[in-house]
Amino acid sequence: MRLVPSSVLLLAATTAAAGAQSSPSGYPVKPVPLVDSLEIALALTAAPDDLSNLAAVYAVNDGKVVTLRRGSNGAACMVARDFHAGSLYPICFNAEAARTVLKRELMQMRMRSLGVPEDSIDRSVASAYARGELEAPRETALAYMMSPKQVLFSSALKDGRRVGAWHPHLMLYVPGATPAKLGLADGTSNGPISVGSPGTPQAEVIVKLPQWADGTPARSP
Repeated sequence: MRLVPSSVLLLAATTAAAGAQSSPSGYPVKPVPLVDSLEIALALTAAPDDLSNLAAVYAVNDGKVVTLRRGSNGAACMVARDFHAGSLYPICFNAEAARTVLKRELMQMRMRSLGVPEDSIDRSVASAYARGELEAPRETALAYMMSPKQVLFSSALKDGRRVGAWHPHLMLYVPGATPAKLGLADGTSNGPISVGSPGTPQAEVIVKLPQWADGTPARSP
């Protein structure tokens, strides 16, 4: 079991609040990374040890991708953030997701770290897929978001509601997936399975899990 100091979240929130700038609409637009050792420790809480112990770890600082740790199993981990001060999204990717989806996540983080508005980021991502600069997975690709230290918001936009540690979950990347294709009634996240970014190249099937990566039980879906 991997332990992360309880000071991580406090330091993260303090650092983000102190370093973030505000956009004209009044919400932070420049996520701030933690000290390298804490950034690595937090990133690795996203997945079980079998994957994360040998995974590479990446971060973004002022628009530049930084390799904090080299891996040996093709997997990769990072702490993603949106425009809300204190947001922390530890994610680990299997090898195929690291080859494809991670590039999109890092692109989004680079642009956020430079203060680019979220709607412009969305357009840039869509254009990058259309030009072939970003590639959809060709085989099984999944991401682990099983960190009990996650601090999530319902949206990257200023009206996003703080969710905190939502549910441990897996994201299986299925380009073009929609709730209807999976036999789901709608796209809500109330049930154990939902779809994010439906109908797009980055569509993901979200599956809630019963426990966090450290083995502690999660609340019921």
